[in-house]
Amino acid sequence: MRLQQLIKSWVVAVLLGVSSLAVFAMACSFGSSVTDESVSVGVEGSLFERPETGPWIPDVVERLTPSIVQIAVRDTDGSGSGTGIVFDADGTIITNWHIVQNAREIEVVLPSGVRLPATLMREDSDLDLALLTVNAEGLVAAEFGDSGDLRVGEDVVSIGHAFGLSGGPSVSRGVVSALDRTVVGSDGVVFDDLIQTDAAINLGSSGGALINSSGEVIGINVGSLSVGQGANFALDINTVLDGTNRLVSLGAREQPGYLGVGGVDVTAYMAFQGALPVSEGFGVRYVDPQSPAAAELRIDDIIVNIDSTRIRGVTDVTEFLRLHPHGTDVVVTAIRGVGDSAVVMEIPVTLGSPTPDA
Repeated sequence: MRLQQLIKSWVVAVLLGVSSLAVFAMACSFGSSVTDESVSVGVEGSLFERPETGPWIPDVVERLTPSIVQIAVRDTDGSGSGTGIVFDADGTIITNWHIVQNAREIEVVLPSGVRLPATLMREDSDLDLALLTVNAEGLVAAEFGDSGDLRVGEDVVSIGHAFGLSGGPSVSRGVVSALDRTVVGSDGVVFDDLIQTDAAINLGSSGGALINSSGEVIGINVGSLSVGQGANFALDINTVLDGTNRLVSLGAREQPGYLGVGGVDVTAYMAFQGALPVSEGFGVRYVDPQSPAAAELRIDDIIVNIDSTRIRGVTDVTEFLRLHPHGTDVVVTAIRGVGDSAVVMEIPVTLGSPTPDA
C-alpha cells in the first residue's frame, strides 16, 4: 500500500497560525460595546458612587491601531494568519514564532491595506517570539509600557486580527485576571510569566497587543485555555522587549534554505499498515515543481537523513532548513518503495530560497 493511500486526507504538517496544545490553544488563524457610566447604589441609607471614567477605550484603540498589522503566511501545505506589532519605524515587526515558523512566504498587511512581503529576521522559539522586517516608510511604532506595574483587576484591551477578517483589527475588553501564570502544553512546552486576562483572544489574534488604559502595550497575545471560559494569556511585555532587543542586536541573518517538500511524520502504525521499510521519517506528500526537490524526490518517498542529520519527521526537516541557508549543498537520503522493493537513494540538492522571487 502506498504511503499516500495510508492517509485519507492531507495532514498539514504544521497548522500555520492555528497551533494548538492539549489545553493551551494558540490564538493564530465573531463583540459588544461597553460604555462607562456613573452608577449610584443605595445601601442602608448610604450612597456609593462609581465615578465616570470616560471613553478611554476608543481613544486608546485609535492611538494604537496604526501600529497593529495583519500577518499572512503560506507554506507548501496551507496558509494561515496572525497579528503583529510595529516595534520601530525601520520596519521591525514583533509577532509569535508559532505563526511563522514554517512559512515559505510571509506577508504583512498595513493598517492602510497595503500588502508587503516580509522577511523573518530572527526568532526565539523558547519565548515564542519572532521578528519580521518589511521595507516601508511612515510606520508608527507602538508605545510599550512596563508589565511590572500591572495589578490584578486592572482594565485592559486586546487588539488583534481575529479570524483573519478584513476591515481592521478586532477589539475586546477585560481585566488582568492573574499574573505570573505558567501553562504547560501537551508537547511539554512551558510558558512562564504569562498575563492571564478575560479579554477575548481569538484565532488570528495571536501576536496582537494587550494594552492598558494609557494605550501602552503591556503584553503580546499568545493563546487561550481550551477548557473553561475567559482564560486567555499574553506574554508579558518586559520579557518580550528584552528578547526583542537581544534579537535586534544580532542583526539579520541569511534566509533559511528551501527544499520544496511538504509531508507528514511517518509512524510505526503507518509502517505496519503499509509494509514500509522504516517506522519514522518524513513522508513526502507534496513536491513543489519549481523547487530544488523536484528533480529527484517523489511523492511517497521517505526522507530519513539530510547530510548527517537524522530525520524523524516534520520538525527535524524544519529545524535543519532553519539552520542551513539557501545555496547550501546537502545530500538527502530517502527511501523509495515498500517491502523488499524498497531502495535507499542519496540525492544531492542545493537548497533554494524560501521566497519564490529570490
